[in-house]
Amino acid sequence: MADMSVSLMVSFGLGWLLAGAPTQAGRIVPCTPDSADWKAAREELSAFDARMEALPEDGEVEEARTGIQLLLSHRCFGIAREEESREPLTWDEEHPVPALALKTWWRDGGKAYFTSQLEPGRAGAQSIVIPPDLRDVLARESSPKHRLASLLCPVKAGDCGAETEPWRARAEKAFRPENRRPGTFDEDPPPPPDCMKEARRQPSRSRYKAWRVCLAINPNARNVQTVLPLGRIRAPMDGWLVIRGRRGHYSFCDQLDAFHLATGTTYRSSSCSSLALKSDGRVDGAATNAARRSGVTVGRVSPERIRELMWMLLLEPEVKDRVQVEAVRVPVPKGLRVEWPATDDGILGGVAGRVFGGSTAQTRLSWNWFPPGGAELLSGEFTFPYSWAPGEDHANVLMTEAETTFQEGCPALPVPVRELDFTREPGVNRIDAPAGVSKVQDERVDALLTWKPPADCTPAKDGG
Repeated sequence: MADMSVSLMVSFGLGWLLAGAPTQAGRIVPCTPDSADWKAAREELSAFDARMEALPEDGEVEEARTGIQLLLSHRCFGIAREEESREPLTWDEEHPVPALALKTWWRDGGKAYFTSQLEPGRAGAQSIVIPPDLRDVLARESSPKHRLASLLCPVKAGDCGAETEPWRARAEKAFRPENRRPGTFDEDPPPPPDCMKEARRQPSRSRYKAWRVCLAINPNARNVQTVLPLGRIRAPMDGWLVIRGRRGHYSFCDQLDAFHLATGTTYRSSSCSSLALKSDGRVDGAATNAARRSGVTVGRVSPERIRELMWMLLLEPEVKDRVQVEAVRVPVPKGLRVEWPATDDGILGGVAGRVFGGSTAQTRLSWNWFPPGGAELLSGEFTFPYSWAPGEDHANVLMTEAETTFQEGCPALPVPVRELDFTREPGVNRIDAPAGVSKVQDERVDALLTWKPPADCTPAKDGG
């Protein structure tokens, strides 16, 4: 590795490494096209591109890190060094970037970004490139202690996890704004910021910087998306998925569902009612409970559909919003010079946050997955029946689809007694739900544990 670093320094040349970026009157400016420095930078970029193409997706990235640092030290990439503080341009040995993430970044826009640094300086209209964000990677090599480690595939996955690729494609298609369900996203998003307006407020030498910073920190100025991490995860094929919580508000069901991933065996224990209100608008808990209709329903759902739901619930915490996945080319406004102040001028940017409210029609459902063989359970929560979080909302769609395949009948497996005992915990629900909801939820467990199959049903003796 040390020899590679030395060879890189020799090939890139120590002269420009010590010389710094070209400056004019306190400004960092692009190299003059076709100058000696410009030609050297182009050659070095081509050489680094060849190294990136040869880098295995599961390879060591230290050499690539050194190469990027040396590229950024080149006088013709001086503006890139100043304007980009995001990974992977600044990662260090203590926070390594997986090779798959780096190669994806380079392929999807990192190369275009560095190439664009050699374009300014010519006559006529100009444009700049905003590089993509670094993608997260979820793979066996990079995440050996992850909660999903038992399901992770290696970077070179082969056939591992191939069965979930259609699920991934479907999920990321559902994440796109044009495919989101009404009410689950901002249907009237704010317009892109007027970054040139911000730039005009600055001294002339700092206007490009102000414009460029404005583009970088405002998602509405870039093509951002909601994405899953890179890497494959195998389908959860067995065990029990238990979902519990209140569904609905004025008319509701306190409900517990147990789904067996291998067979589709389904147990549903529900207690349904409608809120009875007093004259002052408060909930009459006694009247509401007196109107409850409780029962247990047993049958089967599609194993394929319930496995896809389980896969999405497991991956939902890994879903990332507002990720720029490819390079974005932006025309430089007329009259704006591509340059950067050589000294810090104190320009700072900030991202305006947005707070989204909820609805009384929404509740929080908890889920637990009990893998086979006594492996450690995994659990989480999601908002029902719709959510502003794309991963959660897709889980709602998948749950509805799975439930539409339900066919009532004799269970293939007995009630999962051991698993249900672990779900005796406070139900997750809205703060305006009447007192005693957790007790009602535990009663749903008791109803299942004491349920007896009809005389003409002979389920298996153990729950697998």
